[in-house]
Amino acid sequence: MSSLVQYHPRRFHKFQYIYPVVSRRAGGLSIGVNLSPNAQCNFSCVYCQVLAENQDNSVRKDNSVRKDNSAQKDNSARKNDPATSIDLELLGSELRELVGMVNDGSLFRDTWLSCTPLEKQVLRDIAFSGDGEPTLSLQFPDAVHWVTAVRRELCTESTKIVLITNGSTLHAAPLRNTLKTLLANNGEIWAKLDAGTPDYFRTIARSTIPYEKILANLTEFSKTNPLVIQSCFVLLHGKEPDNEEIRHYTEHLKLMDQIQRVQIYTVARRTPESWVLPLSNEQLNKISETVRELTGLQVDSFYST
Repeated sequence: MSSLVQYHPRRFHKFQYIYPVVSRRAGGLSIGVNLSPNAQCNFSCVYCQVLAENQDNSVRKDNSVRKDNSAQKDNSARKNDPATSIDLELLGSELRELVGMVNDGSLFRDTWLSCTPLEKQVLRDIAFSGDGEPTLSLQFPDAVHWVTAVRRELCTESTKIVLITNGSTLHAAPLRNTLKTLLANNGEIWAKLDAGTPDYFRTIARSTIPYEKILANLTEFSKTNPLVIQSCFVLLHGKEPDNEEIRHYTEHLKLMDQIQRVQIYTVARRTPESWVLPLSNEQLNKISETVRELTGLQVDSFYST
C-alpha cells in the first residue's frame, strides 16, 4: 500500500485530463480531474509534487513563485488559449472510460493498479486536483457539470465529488453556484491551511496572496458551507512547526463554523526542495493530538509511509 501512495502519477494511458490514484486521504481509489495541465497555480508550495516533477522542464525552471501568466488576458482569450483551454467533451469521455474500467474491474487487472488491495478497489471520489489550483480555470463550472453528469450516470451514490483547493478563490461570487452544485452531489471542499502565522505561510506557500485573505475566505465560506481542512506539515531545514505556530493554527480553526474534519498529513513523495522532509509518525501524532484537544474537531492523520 505504501508504494501505491508514494507513486502518484497524474498521467494515465492516453488521457489528457483524467487519472487514477490510490489516495491516503480518500481511503482508496480516487479519480483525479486535471484542469491545470499547464501547472496554473497561484501558490508555489515548498512540498509541491508538481514542482518537483517539473523542475527540469519548461513548465518550471526556478524556485520563484509560480505566476498565473494567463490572468492578464481577457476571459474569452483565456478560454480559447490552447495553453489554458480544456476540451470538456474529451474530459467527459475520459472520465466515462475510466469509471467504466473501475466498474468492470479491468483497471485492477490490466494496469499498474493491479497490486491494489481488494478493500481499496472502491471508487471513493472524483477529485478536482491535478497540476494546479482547479478554480483558476475559467472552465471549472462547466467541468463540474460534466463530472456531476458522469457521477449520476455511472457511479454509486456514495461516490464523492471533491474539490481540493488552496482557498484563494472561495470569495469569488461567480463560483458560488458551482460550489453549491458540487456540494449537492455528495461533494466536499478540501481547503488548504498549512500555517498559523503569516511568516510561516509565506515560507510554505510562497504566494503573493496575503495569509489574511486565505483566512478570511475560509472563515466566511464556512459560515454557510461545510469545509474539510487539509494541512500539510513538514520538516523545514530539520525543524518541525513549533508549539506557537500550531497554537495560532488552532485559534484560526476555532473561528470557522462548519468544519467537517481536519486532515493533518505530511509529504509522502519527492519535494522540490531538499530541505523539505516528512515528519515522523510521532511528530505528526503530536500535532494531531494538540489540534484535537484545543479545537474538539475530528482530526485524521496521514503518515509518510
